[in-house]
Amino acid sequence: MPNQVFFETNRDINMAGPAVTIDEIDDVLYFTRINEAQDLQQTLTGLSQKYGCQVKDVLEACIDPETGNTLLHFCSANGFVELLQNLLIQLKSGGNGVAINGKAADRPHLINRQNQQGSTPLHWAAYNGQLDAVKLLVKEGSDMWIKNSAGHLAMFEAERADKSEVVQFLLEAGGKEVEKTGREGQADTAEDVEEADVSMHPGELDGNGSNGGQAQAAGGAAVEMGEA
Repeated sequence: MPNQVFFETNRDINMAGPAVTIDEIDDVLYFTRINEAQDLQQTLTGLSQKYGCQVKDVLEACIDPETGNTLLHFCSANGFVELLQNLLIQLKSGGNGVAINGKAADRPHLINRQNQQGSTPLHWAAYNGQLDAVKLLVKEGSDMWIKNSAGHLAMFEAERADKSEVVQFLLEAGGKEVEKTGREGQADTAEDVEEADVSMHPGELDGNGSNGGQAQAAGGAAVEMGEA
């Protein structure tokens, strides 16, 4: 019998979902990393039929057991905006073509899901300068005030990676949110800025196990934030 994987982080515990195997998770994440939308969709549909659930349930279950990375992390890091949009739509509709009113953040387990280093898909998109992905995530309700384990907002990760367009967009989007809701995130301190070069966790490496900055997922290699 193949190993079955159940996921738990120190931030939340997923509600019971399909007990996908490690091999099935690997297949789903691989097709995502190389932007094979057709193969990915076929795999997601097949797994939903196998486990008698909706595609959105499979999406939420396919999380890397070692890193906590999701499909949205890889789409966001690489700027696969079309694929990212398709996945967000399926999270809202259940993958059955029936639209549900509201944003993808109405199902927060994935769009704001933090990996083992506390980074959300927005952190990865911001760090890699994927402006279109950042815009889409914010539009769909990604929480820009979430801090990763280093204590950094996505906005700060973009700043330390010299992604000025992303920084400007998040500053403007954050200001609009404060005006609309009265909510304001806690900004990084001057001390955070001074320690930026040593604050990133060494566990957030590229697919070859070496420190990486911005990278593209070629041949299924994971794209993650690394030390600048």
